[in-house]
Amino acid sequence: MRTIRRLYFYALALIGLEALVWGAVNLLRTILEAGLTGSDVDSLAIGLAMVLVGLPVFLLHWLTAQRDARQDEEEHTSRIRAVFLYGAQFAFLVPVVFSSLALLNRWITAAMGLPAGGAMFAARQSNTDNLVALVITLIAFLYIRRVRQADWATPAAKVFLPETRRLYRYLWVLTGLVMTVGGVQGLISQLLWSLPHIGAAGGMLANSLSLLLVGLVVWLSSWLQVQACLTEEAERTSLLRLVVLYLVSLAGVVGLLTSAGNVLATLLAWLFGSPQTWIGFLEQSGAALSAAVPLGVLWAYHGRILESEMEAMPDEPRRQAVRRLYHSILSALGLVVTFTALMAVTTYIVEVLFAEATGTRQLTRGLAALAVGLPLWWKVWPSLQREAASRGENGDRARRSVIRRTYLYLTIFLLVVGGMGVAGSLLYNLFSHLLGSPVADLGWVAANHLTMLGVIAVFLVYHLNCLRQDGLIAQEALGEQHATFVTLVFVEEEGEFTHELTQAVQRHTPRLPLRFHLLDNALEAGVPTEDIRAAVLPGGAALNPPEGIRAWLENFEGKRLLLPQAQEGVVWLGMGRKAPRELARETAAALRQMAEGETIRAGLPGSPWAIVGLILGGFAALWILAALFGVLVSALWR
Repeated sequence: MRTIRRLYFYALALIGLEALVWGAVNLLRTILEAGLTGSDVDSLAIGLAMVLVGLPVFLLHWLTAQRDARQDEEEHTSRIRAVFLYGAQFAFLVPVVFSSLALLNRWITAAMGLPAGGAMFAARQSNTDNLVALVITLIAFLYIRRVRQADWATPAAKVFLPETRRLYRYLWVLTGLVMTVGGVQGLISQLLWSLPHIGAAGGMLANSLSLLLVGLVVWLSSWLQVQACLTEEAERTSLLRLVVLYLVSLAGVVGLLTSAGNVLATLLAWLFGSPQTWIGFLEQSGAALSAAVPLGVLWAYHGRILESEMEAMPDEPRRQAVRRLYHSILSALGLVVTFTALMAVTTYIVEVLFAEATGTRQLTRGLAALAVGLPLWWKVWPSLQREAASRGENGDRARRSVIRRTYLYLTIFLLVVGGMGVAGSLLYNLFSHLLGSPVADLGWVAANHLTMLGVIAVFLVYHLNCLRQDGLIAQEALGEQHATFVTLVFVEEEGEFTHELTQAVQRHTPRLPLRFHLLDNALEAGVPTEDIRAAVLPGGAALNPPEGIRAWLENFEGKRLLLPQAQEGVVWLGMGRKAPRELARETAAALRQMAEGETIRAGLPGSPWAIVGLILGGFAALWILAALFGVLVSALWR
């Protein structure tokens, strides 16, 4: 209830402040340009209305939120307040940056002697319009910033402020990178543009220069702040930093492959006899060449940082998993491009042999895609294979990892579905022809489909063999590793939990030795003295162990796993009551992870909002990856 109330007040405070600020901007612009008695009555009325509506809404809700924050520490330290403060800062700093960009763009355009209409940013506005927006939004930004700084001075308010500040800074890092890359791409385009055209393209030069200057300021200021905070462990190990480095590096890879493929395709078409001149080649490939340079630098710089930070991770399993995910995505990019390139080249060869070729465009595109996709795949996939084929803990983790299995199964799934589609199309054409509906160029159609099936079969057999080898090696290595991990489970009685745990362990780690010991029999029977590697016991018994196992636990040097089972007088904060089957399943998974040297991973969070966030985040990540793959493939084959 308090969360909904808090969200209501901060949301309306932000809406009211936005209305007040932009109403004031509109009002001041109208007064300065047309005067109070000017003809622009509509703009004057709109500005007055927004100010008169926004001011009371903002004051009512903001003053209430401030009063609650002063009186209640929970309100002062809430995540919603932190998001409001940094969100409002971002909302008002964006127009400050844009207004600065528009002013700089207009001044550079004028300094180059170009017409004002050639400016890309806010060309229909005047210096007064941009200055008014800059000053008023800057005042709002500084006010929110002062409130936020006051919150930082309160130690109790630093619970959610650091994570929100991290998101805020990385948003500006990404914004600055996009602007900088766009500016560099525009400048290089002008350098590649032939000299006779420089006068006609001067507006683009001015636009790119202003975008680059503002983008560099935004990126450097935010990136240096981010880098300066790496002395803090929370900043250095944050998931957000890893995600941003992933996205930036992958965007650089996709952009570089796309640009390089387009340039190579144009060059190959020229070599295969397409009429072309050097100037024409530069004009046709200028956009791709100019994009390849900043995107290549982007990948090289952030990819190097990502590799170094992955190497510096203290947790060996996590370090390998993070690196494995990055290399698997790169491998998938190379595999998709290589596969589609081979399809195009073989289709062209069949067309030459069985029909009249209509041109070399398909061949040049295919060869260009093969030239950029195959080296990328060959660079990263063999290292993933060597890791999975190695004997030891690292190889075991690689073979069992969700990342590798998803990669292999998804590849096999797509190849099978694609093979079904090609085979179905082939049979359809054959049956149609046999049943009296002649198919033109049936020989070419059949040969083309059979060639495509051959390419699919080669990739399918290879990846099936990789999956089979993983299974064979894993079955042998894991069994030996599990067999040495003797586990002693203390239980109050043999019942449903012991039965479910035995079945769960047999399903996933059948060679793991499991010993059960009743707590009540500790004095009579004694605790087993064999080489126990892990002990599982109820949380209540760990807090107050029976006399018979107290001394044994004090001398035990192995791993301990506590079960949050219900017990009189013991409350497990933040954990709900679990059924014996669910608890046994999680215990078996934890034992397997401990036996294999992994860090125990917790289950899904209990909060429904956290679960919704994980689901939405997963869908967003899949959508971004699918978009990157789609952009790469469509750009290479357009």
